[in-house]
Amino acid sequence: MKIKFLPLIVGLCSTVWMLTSCLNDDVEEITYSSNTSITGFSIGTLHIEKTGIAKDGSDSIFTDTIDCSKYPFTIDQLNRTIENKDSLPVGTDVTKVLTNITADTYYIYYEKPDGSNVKDTLWTNTDSIDFTRPVIFKVLAYSGVVGKSYQVKVNVHKQVPDSLQWNFVTNKFDQGIKLQRQKAVYAANHIYVFGQNTAGETVIQWSSVSNGSSSAWQTLPVEVSGIDSYSATSWQGAVYFVAGKQLYRIDPSTNNCTPVTTDAAISQLIVGGDVLYAFNDQQQSGYLSDTYQWTTDTEAETLKPLAGNRISATAFPVEYNTSIKRVVALSHNNGTAEADTTAIVANRLSIENTWNIYTPNTPVVCPNLKNISMIYYDKKLYAFGGGNANGTIKPFEALYCSIDNGLSWRKETRNIIFPKKVSDSNPNLKPFAQYYTEGEGTYSCAVDQDNFIWIIWEDGSICRGRINRLGFASKW
Repeated sequence: MKIKFLPLIVGLCSTVWMLTSCLNDDVEEITYSSNTSITGFSIGTLHIEKTGIAKDGSDSIFTDTIDCSKYPFTIDQLNRTIENKDSLPVGTDVTKVLTNITADTYYIYYEKPDGSNVKDTLWTNTDSIDFTRPVIFKVLAYSGVVGKSYQVKVNVHKQVPDSLQWNFVTNKFDQGIKLQRQKAVYAANHIYVFGQNTAGETVIQWSSVSNGSSSAWQTLPVEVSGIDSYSATSWQGAVYFVAGKQLYRIDPSTNNCTPVTTDAAISQLIVGGDVLYAFNDQQQSGYLSDTYQWTTDTEAETLKPLAGNRISATAFPVEYNTSIKRVVALSHNNGTAEADTTAIVANRLSIENTWNIYTPNTPVVCPNLKNISMIYYDKKLYAFGGGNANGTIKPFEALYCSIDNGLSWRKETRNIIFPKKVSDSNPNLKPFAQYYTEGEGTYSCAVDQDNFIWIIWEDGSICRGRINRLGFASKW
């Protein structure tokens, strides 16, 4: 491919050389640089298509502008590539982009489409360039040498970063069984589901998961009777559960199940953190240490309203000191009158010896949903489940989010939502209320290390979700 101005520039350089050679030896000869590097690249203000909310509550698409000059572009001089590692937002129009380039010379060229061909065009900072595909740039040295070309890409997100994307995973429990009274636990790339079969016996199903993929469900052969399915929890990379006030441990690397000797009778596990929080046989709260020594809380009756319930709990480091854990537990409120419109939410710090139950913070409370679940996800708490008692909230109508450790909650209405209709791209992905109803109001959920949320229904079928940006590969 020829640069149309190249012969003229080379001719001028040759003339200068001839004139210099004719002068006497006292005149210094001029040497022209052959450097051809691009040393800086940025873009300007672009148009972006956004989705807002109209007055009637419907989605409304509008066009706005976005200043892209602060998005850094990485120049790889070895491979001669230039691109923005931090992609521009979804909907950014890159068909007409103004660029700002610095190089070793002012003679910068780029390949511009001309019908079915491309032609070299001298670049100016007023050129509107289409970056829907990579564009080739070249620098012409003062010596007349054309440098090796650069491939320039302007990356734009193809997914809404903060949107929760769901998929249906075809899977069924081993031997086609169905499980009620479920609880799911994630540990070491395994998901374990504890639940009761039609005979009322507790069965454990397990599946290996990695990067959003799951293996077929298998039955874990455990010769233990009287397992409390709601007692299952993970702690220190293993799975623990209670049967007949005896503590058991499952090693995910072997799936071996062994009894654990403790100095107290345990009736129910709550959650694993720095220690293993639990109830003893008197329904008093406390915890087990690494050596399985029991300590009763100083106010051991505070958490009693949650005992025997389907408890969702989590432990996560506090922002001001990562060595301290915040522990939050949530359960359906089996009370009466006004209190039963609000779920029970309790919390404690790992350095404390008692739980505190939040006083309902009307109107920003967590609704008292049937079979309610809570997860710690994207550094927030999310709660969801079946409908409420009076029917004003339908099953899996929404996720409720708390950013203040469970004190107040808000209903998510955009991006972080459940499917409301059958997906065109995945016909098996139905509204979650339908799975819930078909499964007689049972399900369980877990979050894995790849930021996937796994919701397991009565028959073992799975809906898997993740916020898009939590799956983006790091480019830095």
